[in-house]
Amino acid sequence: MIFNGPPTPVSMHASAKDVESPPQSPQVLPQREGIAIVGMSCRTAGGNDTPDKLWRFLMEKKHASGEVPRERWEPWLQRHPQNARIIESTSSKGYFIQDLEKFDAGFFGISPIEAEDMDPHQRLGLELSWEALENAGINPKTLAGSNTAVFMGVDSDDYSRLVLEDLPNIEAWSGIGTSFHGIPNRISYHLDLMGPSVAVDAACASSLVAIHLGRQAILSGEADVALCGGVNVLVAPALTHMLQKAGALSPDGVCLSFDDDARGYARGEGGAVIVLKQLANAMAEGDNILAVLKGTATAQDGRTNGIMAPSAKSQEIVARTALLQAGAIDPSTIGYVEAHATATQLGDPTEVDALAKVYGTGRPKGSPCYIGSIKPNVGHVEAAAGVIGFVKTVLTVNKGELAPQALLQKLNSRIPWATTGLKVVRDAMAWPVPDGPRRAACCSYGYGGSVAHAVIEQAPQSCIDLQQCFGPDMDTSEQLVPLFISSFQEKRLSKQAELLANWLEAEGRTVPLRSIASTLSQRRAANDYRAGVVASNHDEASKSLRAFSKGEIDSSIVGNRIFGNSTRKDVVFVYSGHGAQWNDMGKELLRGPLFRQSLVALRSLVQAEAGFCALEALERGEIGSSDRVQVLTYLVQIGLTEVLKSKGIEPQAIIGHSVGEIAASVAAGCLTAEEGLVIVSRRAKLYQAVTGKGGMILVNSPFSHVNAQLKGRKDIVVAVNCSPSSCVISGELAAIKDYVRESKEKNIKTFRVNTDIAFHSPMLDRLIGPLRDILDGSLHPRHPRIPIYSTSCTDPRMEPLRNVSYWISNMMNPVRFCETVEAALDDGLRIFLEIATHPIVTESINDILSYKNCDECATGGVMERGVSSRRSIVRTIAELHTLGVPIDFGTQLGTRWHPQVPGTPWVRHSYWKAIKPQSEHHPYQHDVDKHDLLGRQTRVADSTANVFTTTLDDQNKPYPLTHPLDGTEIIPAAVYCNSFRRATGATVLESLQLSTPTAITEEPREVQIIVKDHTVQLFSSVTKSQTPGGLQSWNQHCKCVWRIQDMSVYRRLLDIEAIKKTYRKAAVQNLPLEVSEKHRCFGHRIPLDGD
Repeated sequence: MIFNGPPTPVSMHASAKDVESPPQSPQVLPQREGIAIVGMSCRTAGGNDTPDKLWRFLMEKKHASGEVPRERWEPWLQRHPQNARIIESTSSKGYFIQDLEKFDAGFFGISPIEAEDMDPHQRLGLELSWEALENAGINPKTLAGSNTAVFMGVDSDDYSRLVLEDLPNIEAWSGIGTSFHGIPNRISYHLDLMGPSVAVDAACASSLVAIHLGRQAILSGEADVALCGGVNVLVAPALTHMLQKAGALSPDGVCLSFDDDARGYARGEGGAVIVLKQLANAMAEGDNILAVLKGTATAQDGRTNGIMAPSAKSQEIVARTALLQAGAIDPSTIGYVEAHATATQLGDPTEVDALAKVYGTGRPKGSPCYIGSIKPNVGHVEAAAGVIGFVKTVLTVNKGELAPQALLQKLNSRIPWATTGLKVVRDAMAWPVPDGPRRAACCSYGYGGSVAHAVIEQAPQSCIDLQQCFGPDMDTSEQLVPLFISSFQEKRLSKQAELLANWLEAEGRTVPLRSIASTLSQRRAANDYRAGVVASNHDEASKSLRAFSKGEIDSSIVGNRIFGNSTRKDVVFVYSGHGAQWNDMGKELLRGPLFRQSLVALRSLVQAEAGFCALEALERGEIGSSDRVQVLTYLVQIGLTEVLKSKGIEPQAIIGHSVGEIAASVAAGCLTAEEGLVIVSRRAKLYQAVTGKGGMILVNSPFSHVNAQLKGRKDIVVAVNCSPSSCVISGELAAIKDYVRESKEKNIKTFRVNTDIAFHSPMLDRLIGPLRDILDGSLHPRHPRIPIYSTSCTDPRMEPLRNVSYWISNMMNPVRFCETVEAALDDGLRIFLEIATHPIVTESINDILSYKNCDECATGGVMERGVSSRRSIVRTIAELHTLGVPIDFGTQLGTRWHPQVPGTPWVRHSYWKAIKPQSEHHPYQHDVDKHDLLGRQTRVADSTANVFTTTLDDQNKPYPLTHPLDGTEIIPAAVYCNSFRRATGATVLESLQLSTPTAITEEPREVQIIVKDHTVQLFSSVTKSQTPGGLQSWNQHCKCVWRIQDMSVYRRLLDIEAIKKTYRKAAVQNLPLEVSEKHRCFGHRIPLDGD
C-alpha cells in the first residue's frame, strides 16, 4: 500500500473531515452453504514449511527479516554498467526463503534443463499443492480426471525477465516455464485436473481473490475440490527499487504493523495453498476439517485519489458483503480479524477505521474484536499475502488461540484505539468469545484497488467430536497395524522412513497408531516403490522404520516394487494339503471373532461327521491323528479365507493342492462350507484303513523322468508333479525304501514326507467304492464364482463340476501342481498366496517361477509355523499392498479420523538461470556449458540452409573430463546429437551417420553445422589447412536426418526401470577395462558411481 486516502482535496483529508455519505453494502442474496477447509500448506521466511511450524513461529513472536541472498541480484549487475550503482542504493533487506533455487524436479518428472527455465513461482506452486493435498488427507492420484479447480495468485515476473531477456539461450519451454498461467496450469497438468485453472493477478490481494474464486467455483458446481493460494518470490531488484522510490518500503527492512514507528513494509517471499471442499462432502468422507469458509467477497476501490490510493469505503463494503455472503453473520460474533496492515503511516489508520465501523461497533462492553497481522513475522508476501494471512486465521480459529503481534512496541498514535472497539493482540491468549462457534475474518488489499475479505468459522461440532473421539484420549491398547511409505524411486524411501520415525517419537506419539495407518494407507499416493512396517505400538514402529532407513533387516519390514502395467496385480490363493499343521496353529486365530464365528457355524456338523470338537482341539493345541488333522486343516483354511475377505482381499483365481482342493472349491463357490466338511471328514475316516501301510518321498528329479522310470509299476507311482525339477513318489513302504537306496547310489537326493499313507497311489483303489457310497447324494456342486484351476485334471483349465466323481479323481490321480501353476502364469497371474498354517508348496512355486524366468512374480504364505498368526496375517496384507494388490484398508482399519502425518520429503537440487557476462565467451563461439558446437548463425541467401560456425580447440571443448580415442581427444557423439537437437528443435533423430571423428588439438579448428530442410551435417577444417589457392579443406564428420514430433505420450510411457532390465550389469571397476579393450577408448578418467 503506497498511498492512502479518499478522493477528496488534500486539505480536507489532512483535517480528517468526512465529506462522503456512509457506504451502502450491495444488496446480494446470502449464500449460506459453508465450504470446508480441509488442508493447508505454506512456505515462508524463517524456515516455516508447515502450518504447525508457522504457528509456533507466530506464538514465539519471531520474525525472519534479513538480507537478500547475494546471488539473487548478480545477473543484473552484469547487464548494464549503471546497474551496480543503482543496486547499491536499493534496500537489500526483506524476508527471504533460503535455498529458493532448489527444487525437486525429479518428483514432478521435469528435466533439469527445463527446471532451470522454470519460474520459482511454478516450483513453489507444485510443491505446495502436493503438500496441501497430503495435509488434507487427499490422495492426489484420486483427483486425476476430476473437475478440481486451481486458482493461484501471482504478480511478479522477475524470473521471466531473467530468462526471456537472455535471448541466445531461450528454449522451447521457456514461455510456459515463466508465464503466470503456467503456475496453476502446471499444477493441473501434473495432477491431471480438469476443472478451472486460473492465474489471478490482483496485486497484493491476488491470493485472497483466488480463494474467493475457488469458493465460487464449488458453490456453482464447477468444481468439487479447489486448490487456492498464491506464491511470491523476489528475484530482481527492479520492483524493490521502485517501491523504495515511492516511499513504500521500511528503511529498517521490517514490518511494524500498528506500531507508532511504522514507516513502510518489507517485502517477503513465500506462498501457501489451501484445499477447499463442499462441507457436506467433506463431512461424509471423513475429512479432517480445519475450519469452514463461511463467506468471501472481492471488490474494487473505484476512482480514488490515484490508482494506487486505497479506499476505506471499499474496505468496509467488501467486509459487509463477505458477512452477508456468510449468511448475514452478526459482525459482533467475530472474535478476531487478520488485518492487511502493511505498516504504512496512513495505511494502518485507514484500515483500522474501516474495520472499526464493521467489527468494532455494537459489541458488548469489554468485549473488543481483536486484530493482528502476520506481516511483522514473515513480511509482506504481496501476491501470497492474502493466503498467508488466511492460513494464520484458520490456525487461530482451529486452535482457539490468538498469536501475539510481533515487533509491537508502541501503538500507532494516529489511531483513536479507545473508540474503535478493536484491540491488537499483544500477548498470546485464549479465544476471547466464550459462547458460540469461533469466528474470524481476513483482509487483503491490492495497490491497484482490488480488495478482498473472507469470513471463517470453526469446524462443526460433530467434526470436533470425531477428532476428540479418535484423538489422544482414544483407547491405545495394542493394535497391530501396517504403516506404509511409497515413492516413485526406491532411494527416496529411506528418507520417508526416517521422517516418519522422527514424527512418531515426537508429535505423533499421542496419535493412535491405527489412525496413522489409516492416513498412510488410504489418504496418500501409492507409487511404484512401496515399503512398510507392521507394528503394535509407536516404539516398535519407529524402531523398524529406522532399521529400514539404514538398510538393516527387520522381520517387521515389508517392501516391494509393484510390477509393470502389463502385469496383473491380482492374487492367486493356493490351498495346500497335508503337512502344514502344527499344534498351536489355531490358538491365536480363535481370538479373532470372524475366524471363530466361521468355526462355530460348523461346530455341530464337525461333531456329527468327525466325532470331535474342533474349537477345543485348536484351543488346546491337540490336533491329533491324520483324520483329525485333515478336518482341522480344512477348517483353518476356510476361516483364513473369511478373514482375508473381511480385509478386502479376494483372489482373482484359485488353486488347490491335493486335499487342499476341497477348501479351494468352497472358496471358489463350487461347494458350500458344509459340503466341503462332509467330503474331508468322510474321506479322512476311509484313510484309516490304509494308515501305516504306505509312505511318500520327495525326489529331486523331474516328474516326466521318474514317471517313465516307474511306468507299469503298481507298488510305487509318481503322486505329485511339484516343479520342473522335483516330484513326490507314493506307494508301499518296501518299494519306497528300495527307491531311496537306489537314488542314493545315483546321487539323487530324496526327502521323506511326514505321512504313513500312500496318497494318490493304487493303494487307495480299495477306497473308491466306499467313497462313492458315502458321498452319494450329499453334494450339490455349482459352477465357480471365482475361476479355479484343477490339479486333478490333465488340463488345469478344465472346470468340471466338483461332484463325487471329481473327488474320486482327486484322491487317485497325481497332483499336477507344476502344470497348474504354469497355466496360471501363462494366463498373466503373478502373485501366489498360500492359504495354510505354514507354507509347504511355496518353494515349489518358486522353482516353477525360476524355470519360467518370471522376474515380476511374488509368492508367500499367510501364516508361518511358530509365528503369531495375527502378525503373519497383517504382514501378508502389507506385502500384498506393496505388490500392488488392491486392498480395502477402510474395512481393515475401520477408523474415520485421518490425522495429519508427515508428507513427502523433497529431494531438491539447485536449478537457477545463470547469466554469463558477455566477456566470458565470444558471441560467435559456442557456449561450452551448453554442450554443443553452435556458434554464429548465418542464413544462406536464396536457400533454406542455416549455417552455425564456431572455432574449436583444446581450451573450449564442450564437455567435461576427457574422451580420447587412441590417445587423441575427440568430440563425443552425444555432443553431435545435442548440437543437432538445439540447432533444429528436433525431437526425433531418425538416423545418425558418423564418418570420421572430430579431433580436438591445440590447433584451432573451424566447425560448421549446416541445417537444410530435414538434414543436418557437421564439417570442420583446420585453420591452417588452406590450399595455395586460398581454399579450405573441409572434412565431413557426421550427417543426421531429423524431425519434430509430439513426445508427450512417449514421455509418459517411458519406463526407465524396464529399460535397465534389458541390459547386463557390470562391475564398476571392470567397466573401463572392458570399454578400452573392446572399443579402443580409455574410460579410466571418467568417474563411475554405482552400477
